[in-house]
Amino acid sequence: MITQGTLFGQSQQLGLNYVLSFSPDRFLAPCFHAAGKESKAACYGGWESRQIQGHLLGHYLSALASFYHAMHSTEAKEKLDYTVSVLKGLQREDGYIGGSPSTPFDTVFSSNGNFAVERFSLSSWWVPWYSIHKIYAGLIDAYLYGKNSDALGIVRRMADWAMRGTQKMSDDDMQKMLTCEHGGMCKVFADLYGITKEKKYLAEAERWIHKEIIEPAMRKEDALQGYHANTQIPKFIGLARLYELTGKTEYKTAVEFFFDTVSKKRSYAIGGNSKGEHFGKAGDETLSRDTTETCNTYNMLELAEHVFDWEKKSEIADFYERALYNHILASQDPDTGAKTYFVALQRGAFKVYCSHDNSMWCCTGTGLENPSRYNRFIARDYADELYINLFIDSTVTTADGWELRIETDFPYSQDVKIRVLKTGTAAKRLFVRSPTWCEALQSMSEKNGYIDFGELKADTAIKLTLAMKLWIRQAQDNSGNFTVFYGAIVLAADLGADNLPPDIVEDHLVYLNTADSPRVEPITADLSSVEKWITLTDKKTLTFTMSGESNKKGVSYTLKPFFSLHHTRYAVYFSSIEEETEAEKEGIDVIEAARQQSEIEHNFKSEGTSIGYLASVDRNYRSFDSEQSALCYEAKFDTKAEKNRIVLATYAKESGIFRVDFDGKEEKELAFSATGKDEIQELIFDVPQNLLHADAASGQFIRKVLTIRANKGAKLIEVRILNR
Repeated sequence: MITQGTLFGQSQQLGLNYVLSFSPDRFLAPCFHAAGKESKAACYGGWESRQIQGHLLGHYLSALASFYHAMHSTEAKEKLDYTVSVLKGLQREDGYIGGSPSTPFDTVFSSNGNFAVERFSLSSWWVPWYSIHKIYAGLIDAYLYGKNSDALGIVRRMADWAMRGTQKMSDDDMQKMLTCEHGGMCKVFADLYGITKEKKYLAEAERWIHKEIIEPAMRKEDALQGYHANTQIPKFIGLARLYELTGKTEYKTAVEFFFDTVSKKRSYAIGGNSKGEHFGKAGDETLSRDTTETCNTYNMLELAEHVFDWEKKSEIADFYERALYNHILASQDPDTGAKTYFVALQRGAFKVYCSHDNSMWCCTGTGLENPSRYNRFIARDYADELYINLFIDSTVTTADGWELRIETDFPYSQDVKIRVLKTGTAAKRLFVRSPTWCEALQSMSEKNGYIDFGELKADTAIKLTLAMKLWIRQAQDNSGNFTVFYGAIVLAADLGADNLPPDIVEDHLVYLNTADSPRVEPITADLSSVEKWITLTDKKTLTFTMSGESNKKGVSYTLKPFFSLHHTRYAVYFSSIEEETEAEKEGIDVIEAARQQSEIEHNFKSEGTSIGYLASVDRNYRSFDSEQSALCYEAKFDTKAEKNRIVLATYAKESGIFRVDFDGKEEKELAFSATGKDEIQELIFDVPQNLLHADAASGQFIRKVLTIRANKGAKLIEVRILNR
């Protein structure tokens, strides 16, 4: 148990308070509506008022169960039991329960393979398996961690309902269905097999292995570029559980290859991954406002727990520590408990948090759980070995009765004490991690980066010094970008809160295209002698000063742990070259074709278009199946600007014609010719201002529908709206 009042203790208590502030009846409301019944309270807003509704209910169940397990919260237990009891009463006779009607599932089950599917759409429904998976997982957590026996009965009936449907499908039809994001459904059935030992659940779990993604990893091929990042991670978590249950080595190979690829080649300095929710090229660290989706790191930490159980290597714990301190801890607003979706790494950006009632993003859901999971990896208990992985002030209790206290104020203090409080019933050997950033402990390590302290005894007492120092991590993409670390902690420049707009919002994309970031001077100092131009000025808060001698303009920057920076602009990455490399084009709106969140947030509609990916330019696209195909987006325009322009991005090696209808009032035809270059080509045209001025009374920024058609095969990569 984490010691209250400490860094993680305070964050965990705030996380619990935040979860308890929600109404279970409002989370349950979509299930009432799906069952054709009147709810006891109104649905929450945002995503909980859309087709994906019900996904937050599942996270809520998991969070309540985990807080009960981690902190023994009786209020969490009461709300958990109440929520499960209501679900039990709402469950259909055939076992179905969800936040949406069973329509998309019924359509697929009865279609004989003739159903519509895209990456984020199944039978014209937004990721229905992803949404219902959260309820499956929440009920399993309610049983395992919340000690609610009814939850197992409910989820088994749900599983049997799903299996009766999928049994009507061929294996090819299953693989077709798995094209659409489906969360961790593989792990649901693997977990049920682990709990019940009924082989039908094991057979079903293996049908949910998505071959398009898993088979390349089994061959140790990195085929991730262009894929939606967080869609893939739960697939490997399910595969990890299947390896533990079956011992099939090809599953282990795939999981370890994927984990190494993402953690070592596709992660940013703070431990998170993805840009615009997608994997780019291996080694890419492009800076932008839509980097490091927080859900991804939640899932990568869970995957790390599995991989560590097999290998017990300190490098896995190094990654876990980096991501936990610098992304997960940093993603919760310490004032309100609100959560982030993206954590922006563009210089001069700031964190954007969810509103309490009207956001309900995927990362709001995993964010509810994150503080309850701080305990999970501090120590790992095995039959005859105990591994201390994280230096977090806490009490560790093993299954066989050993109780140890870890005393530390890390990272604010370098001192750690580990002592036995109670002896256990069986002999156990103690291993303590020696982090790669701590040279003093590295010299003591004996086993995979761990120090072997021998068998635990009643008088075991260990003192360690975690000698932290400044060091530079260079970005992998040779961009000249780098990050400053102090031990395990990412230090970021506090750029102040002048003119900072509201940062607790309902739409996480609201500031995505706001190009008003302050300039951060390129660093010209010697990166190999960082201690000469960065000094510790406040040990209590780990505040550092980067001297004016570090850059040509003589600007001095104040550096603080990134996890402590909230409601302020910051710079996590600095540049060692003169020209800023990540500046984005100014604009008021951008729509990335074929990227889930960008399209969903712009209320897209598609008739006869297909999704694809161009590896050479690292961009997704929608192509038009015929001249009658159409794409509709709601885009933002500025009624007060002298000029509004629409920019269409397409592939420069192709020719064709786009036809753009502006709000049903005017159509523009744009012809484009192949340039022969392997790059993105932009087509720009002005919107007649009279079409916008008429709506000026509605406010400065208004939304209008763009309907886009094109010749067969034309590729639309992006739509951008400029007000200059």
